[in-house]
Amino acid sequence: MADGTRPAEPMPLSRWLSKNLVLVDGPAAGDLWSAAGAPYLAEIADCLSDDHPCNFVTVRKSQQSGASILALGWCLYVAAMEPANMLYAVPGIEALRDLNSGKLQPLIDAWQKHTGRTVILPQTARSGAGSTTFEKVFAGGRLYLGNANAVMDLSSKTIKKGVRDEYSKWTDIPGYGDPGNLFFGRFTAFRRFKTFKILDISTPELDTGDETGETEGHCRIDRRFKLSDRRFWHCRCPECRQLFVHSDDGLIVDEAHPHRSVYACDCGHHLTESERILAIDEGRWIPTFEDGDHPGFHIDAFVSKMMSYEAIAEDRLAAKTETARKDYTNLVLGLPFKPRGDAPDIEKLMLRREDWMVRGEIPPQGLILVAAADVQMRGIWLEIVAFGANRESWLVDARYLDGDTADHKGEVWESLRKHTIDCEFPDAFGGKRRLDAMAVDSGYRPNTVYAWVRQHQRAHPDTGYDLILATKGQPGWGKPAIGQPKLVDIDLGGRKVKQGAKVWSVGTWPLKADFYSCLRLDGIKSGAPVDPDGYCHFGAWVDEVYFKQLTGDRLEPVKVHGRVAGQRWAQIKDNHFHDCRIYNGAMAEYLGISQITPEQWQDLALRRGMPPELSAPTLFSRTTDHRPAADIADSPHPISSEVDQWPVDVEPRDSGWIGRDTSGWFNR
Repeated sequence: MADGTRPAEPMPLSRWLSKNLVLVDGPAAGDLWSAAGAPYLAEIADCLSDDHPCNFVTVRKSQQSGASILALGWCLYVAAMEPANMLYAVPGIEALRDLNSGKLQPLIDAWQKHTGRTVILPQTARSGAGSTTFEKVFAGGRLYLGNANAVMDLSSKTIKKGVRDEYSKWTDIPGYGDPGNLFFGRFTAFRRFKTFKILDISTPELDTGDETGETEGHCRIDRRFKLSDRRFWHCRCPECRQLFVHSDDGLIVDEAHPHRSVYACDCGHHLTESERILAIDEGRWIPTFEDGDHPGFHIDAFVSKMMSYEAIAEDRLAAKTETARKDYTNLVLGLPFKPRGDAPDIEKLMLRREDWMVRGEIPPQGLILVAAADVQMRGIWLEIVAFGANRESWLVDARYLDGDTADHKGEVWESLRKHTIDCEFPDAFGGKRRLDAMAVDSGYRPNTVYAWVRQHQRAHPDTGYDLILATKGQPGWGKPAIGQPKLVDIDLGGRKVKQGAKVWSVGTWPLKADFYSCLRLDGIKSGAPVDPDGYCHFGAWVDEVYFKQLTGDRLEPVKVHGRVAGQRWAQIKDNHFHDCRIYNGAMAEYLGISQITPEQWQDLALRRGMPPELSAPTLFSRTTDHRPAADIADSPHPISSEVDQWPVDVEPRDSGWIGRDTSGWFNR
């Protein structure tokens, strides 16, 4: 009887997990959790035990780090060893359901089966005494699962221990403020004696705050980490035996053979993947600030045994757009991503213009041709751009079409049609092509744009999708490049016309950041050996007015009560061509530029008239001249010594090239 009533022997969380937590997914499913698979987790776990004096523990992490299982394991530990009311909050009700059904409940079932004990009462359909989907009942306390987006889930509870999971994704609740503060309010009863404990854990997100880390625009988990003692996992170099912290700059990527990528230690030794594992095992946490009482831990892919130098190298090579670089920074490096919004220098852009480019002609590697029109009261600004497989872009044409835009059948709209959907553009191989997609901004004259789009709409012969898209820009950092269409035509009864005009939302803010990032790249004209992926090409016919408009937006701080609370894009001068370029980027995404495989690019190149000897998958490697020498000499439209000055109109060219069978090249 005495043995049955004796309190359980105190046990640190790391040791308890190794004896009780049965993994339910991944390569080690069915096995007990072991610190050997993630040695950096043991110290984090022990900070969560009651024996540790801290009140806050912060984990800023990458994906595939194994840290998320720690938070769930702590919930089971509290139920078994340190009973108390606990709140586990994530943003979104669906995320909460997935957490319970996919992770938490399977862990509870596997743990209780392994130990032969029933600590958490089973779920019951009618009785209020048992557990439910969002409330786990055990002797001495309850585990509440809360939606961080719902004020009631963060209210009316007295809590001693809690987890703010995916904390970077928490957003203010309209009318109630910061959910983090609402969450913390549940711990008031334990604040006087400082007996509460909160774990903040998340991958970072976008960072638009100031450098102090104290503003609302700053990434939440990064802000918490900067308030901690900032611990980093120091690995031990097998050569010099010194401790070091991995950084992205130290990874030497072999682009042709990512599996051969290595890491350069300061001593000059290049660590291989097998040496990385040994270096992790011999590592330890070292805080940046020794006297802190708030332990904070940074975990990135370099110290995760679920990742490898090869996997990290592949992810870095794939991060070619601003959005992809954000994902790489957040999910692999475990760091917040701060977009650059300062406009590139106009004089530098003028100097990098290329004489070989002919206005109105598609360059050899320009396999996707798109156009965008910015409609204003007295005219239409038009830009036509060709994109290549590596996201390089070439300006094909840019002009202003003068005229009153009130009537969709007016002269200026007829001029737009002639310069776009009715126009055929010569390419570098003697063929002629039409547009693959066209965006018309509906922000200024929406009804006129809808009428024109409806009148001239046609299906692209290759994709079967709409050729002309009425678009509307949507501000905000979390918006996709191209959203789902929305029917905007209605009949006399107020019902939407199924075959009527549609408007497509465009997430402009991420596209602007992506474009400026590409615009800053240095190419051959700036002394680089090659033009990098995403490089923007401009012909010598482009003037300063074009570049001024192209850089007409910039990121500006948002101030609330005199303090910086974030960043937003703001217009600083005429920006019509800037808007056109953003919509052209959206059209490239609409056509699937981010999803097309090298084999599909090869097929497209052949169908677009590229010679077979130049159409291998390796075609898209960078060269010093994007125009084959033979084609430069034999081109039916040779480079002229005279440079056109926009916006002089050129008449549409007639050809039947676009009519031949090119089906299947997008395969979406």
